[in-house]
Amino acid sequence: MKWPAIDQLAVMAPLPEGYRYDWLKRSEIPTLIESIKRWHPDIAVGGGSCYLRADFYNENVCLEDGAEKHIIVGLFKHGDEFAGMWSWEQEPDALTIYGRLIVLAPDHRSAKLASKVMPLVEQAGRAMGAEFLFALATLKIPHMQRALETAGWQLIGFTSGYDREEVSPGVVKRVFEGVYTK
Repeated sequence: MKWPAIDQLAVMAPLPEGYRYDWLKRSEIPTLIESIKRWHPDIAVGGGSCYLRADFYNENVCLEDGAEKHIIVGLFKHGDEFAGMWSWEQEPDALTIYGRLIVLAPDHRSAKLASKVMPLVEQAGRAMGAEFLFALATLKIPHMQRALETAGWQLIGFTSGYDREEVSPGVVKRVFEGVYTK
C-alpha cells in the first residue's frame, strides 16, 4: 500500500479557494507541534499526544526522505500558513486505513476542511487497495461524530476505555470513543 502523491489529493477532493494540501516535511515538524498545541490544547493527554513529540514524526511518519512508513501526516495550507492537519495510518497486512487525527486551526474551521479529508481517506485508501477504513471519535467533541456521519461513515460501536482525556483541569480519565467505519 503506497501513499498517494500530493497532487492526486487535490484531484480526488478539491479544497476551497486559497487552500492546498501538502505532506509534512521534516523541517516543518516543530511548527506543526506548536500549532497543534495552540489549536487543540486537550491533545496533551492520551493517544493523540504523540503528535506533540518530534521523535514520533522522525521514527514513525513518512516524510520527504522517501522511506515508506505506515503513518502519514497531511497539512492544509492557506498560502504558506498551516490551516490544519490530518493523519492516516495503514495496516498493510489487514488492508486497512485508520483515520488517526484531524485538527484544524480555529481561524480556518469555517472552511469545512475536515469535510474534505473524510471522503478523501476513502478515495485514497481504496486507490491504495484498502478494504476497510475506520476512525475513532471522542464523545467529548460531538461535531466530530456528526461530521463522520454526514460523510457517510457508520457508527459500529464504542471502545471502553481505549483512550485517556483530561475531563476537567488536572483530571485524566479513561474514556469511551465511537468507532466509525466506511
